[in-house]
Amino acid sequence: MKSTIVWIATIFVMASGVAPAMAADWGGVKDMGGGVPIPVPAPAPVPTYDADSDWYIGLSLGGNLSTNATITDSDPNMPVKDSSDIAMSPTFGLMFGRYITPSLRWEVAIDYTPNTNLIDGTMKYTTLGEPGTANAGQEYGVFRNDTVKLSRTTALFNLLYDIPTGTRFTPYLGGGVGISWRRLERNYSESATCNDPTNFPGLICNGGTTISSKQQSGSDSKNQINFAAAVQAGVATDLTDSIVWDNGWQMLWESGGISIDGDSISGNNRLTFKDSVVQQFRSGIRIKFD
Repeated sequence: MKSTIVWIATIFVMASGVAPAMAADWGGVKDMGGGVPIPVPAPAPVPTYDADSDWYIGLSLGGNLSTNATITDSDPNMPVKDSSDIAMSPTFGLMFGRYITPSLRWEVAIDYTPNTNLIDGTMKYTTLGEPGTANAGQEYGVFRNDTVKLSRTTALFNLLYDIPTGTRFTPYLGGGVGISWRRLERNYSESATCNDPTNFPGLICNGGTTISSKQQSGSDSKNQINFAAAVQAGVATDLTDSIVWDNGWQMLWESGGISIDGDSISGNNRLTFKDSVVQQFRSGIRIKFD
């Protein structure tokens, strides 16, 4: 019995001595790992948009490919061109804008189109005189040289959306509203007579005719500003981080019409250009800057 008590006491004493050592060894997880800390992953960076480096300016060169408009003249003898016969003409553009988001941008675009002929040439015809200009009812033979030229300057505020592709090529769509400043210039000269049997055989002056011939010439210009709207589509190519090559199409609509007058033996001659839709192509460079 005494031997058993001694063994129990010995085991108790040994257990009491081991417990503090175990407590020292198991005091923390880092001690079990040999003292090497576990790294904490860094948070992922949050994407930011630099709103101070998204401005751009640009220059463009293009052309009016086709025009659909109503062109009329009060004198049916005038060789007024049909809108489908209007020749293609160049356009010169300036733009500046800013990205609202990485894909959405606004832009102010100004384009200038130099003179395009609506009437151009010399014509020969017969017409009746108009009271106050010649003898009413008297037939006159007319040689007339007439030129009417149209130019325009447009200023549009556009909103455009760039379609991300993950490549250097970025298609875009857009539209805008603004103004169209159109200008007509007219130069004319006319010679009318009722006693030129060589050029107008069978044409004679009536007995009561007091004006047998008349010559006149003149020039005039007319400016008018109307509302305009447009839609655009194109593809931009990144040449560098800050230079973009832009190739696009634009359909321009101009409201209202513009008219210009010119004197004639047959009375006032008025040409009117209205209801125009112009198909345009533009190619240019955009430069981004801070």
